[in-house]
Amino acid sequence: MSRMFVLAAVLLSARQEKENPDLKFKKEWGVAMNKPAKNEEWAFKENGFFTGSLIVVGHKVDELNIEITGQEKATGSTAYDPKAAAEGEFKNISGFKGISDAKKTVEIKPSKLPGNGANGVMANFLDMTFKKEGKAQELRMWVFLGKANQNLYKVCLSCEEGMYKKYQKHVDYILSSIQILKVAK
Repeated sequence: MSRMFVLAAVLLSARQEKENPDLKFKKEWGVAMNKPAKNEEWAFKENGFFTGSLIVVGHKVDELNIEITGQEKATGSTAYDPKAAAEGEFKNISGFKGISDAKKTVEIKPSKLPGNGANGVMANFLDMTFKKEGKAQELRMWVFLGKANQNLYKVCLSCEEGMYKKYQKHVDYILSSIQILKVAK
């Protein structure tokens, strides 16, 4: 019965993506995200802050991207440690070329995505600031295991300083729209 439900959810999401230009669905990862409907300021992009992102939504004028990356559970692995993954991302980003003055604004802590995005999963939240080529930047990242398929997901908001507050209503809508679906294998 649950296998039929999963198949129905995947088919429904795929059909909705074809009918809805404001929805992006990656079937092989079981992840979907919306951009604000009928809003010309937002678009799906190929690239974000990270390479290899599954889905990226960005503002067309201001520097602000929301992206999802994923990591499949390795064969033989018992579980991921999302908090350690968030810590690793802080260290990783701090070492990127052109990045300086990286600081956590708060310690990594459990938090849900705005509007209970990603099916209301509890994530480990990284909130940091840094300078990228001299420009002040903000980065918020939620790292979690998808309840539906046990993959490790990272939802990242990266922007110039102050852009999150400027577009908070739209950003929170996008974050709340994220869905993680079971992938039939």
